[in-house]
Amino acid sequence: MSMLFKEPVQASPEQIVWLERRGWVYELLMDFLSRPPRMSLIAQWRQRAEATDRIPNSRGGKRLRSYLESIPEHQFRSVCHLEAEEYRRLFMGDRGLLIPWEGTFRAKRDGANAAACISHIRSMYADSGVVFNKLSGERDDHIAMELEFMAVMAEGMRSRADLEHMRSSCLELADAQIRFLEIHLLKWAPRLAEEMIRATETPLYSGLAELLREFLHQDLEQLRKWKADIS
Repeated sequence: MSMLFKEPVQASPEQIVWLERRGWVYELLMDFLSRPPRMSLIAQWRQRAEATDRIPNSRGGKRLRSYLESIPEHQFRSVCHLEAEEYRRLFMGDRGLLIPWEGTFRAKRDGANAAACISHIRSMYADSGVVFNKLSGERDDHIAMELEFMAVMAEGMRSRADLEHMRSSCLELADAQIRFLEIHLLKWAPRLAEEMIRATETPLYSGLAELLREFLHQDLEQLRKWKADIS
């Protein structure tokens, strides 16, 4: 009688740090790109930035961390109001300066089929078993929704990178994230980040834009390395 043994995934110390950090970074980007930030959100991420080293030590990461840590207490309320207004100016309403939806962005910039783009995104969510609780009619191709998908997948892969899970499970999750980065996020998010850098007037959104532009490429590289190491 033959027996099947689970083959453990062995992660290096550097890979463990990356696995623990990446979902946190996707969550950070998603939080600030989903809606106008409230005081509580900025306070929460300022506290996290001060208490941990999970914001990448890149140019955008350093700028963002420095800004969050340097907001004077006596100006905190006014700064938070300013950043909420900046989000509205950049992303909301008919006068929003930027396009936060992949289908619309790629249709206008590249002549892509927006409906087909959105349909494919939905199928990738469904194939990965990810269902979002939409409270305000959010579109599946909104930048924040795509980042949230990656955050969910990152957490799933991190939780499986132990001695109790099969190698094939981690490979499937890595493959799904690599495909989503290659087919969707990296097709437009770096360009959105470039436009945000040119359009924004606040250090919060310039730092977020730089971090978005840097992190997606770095994460794809790490995912490919992770896959090669455990294959």
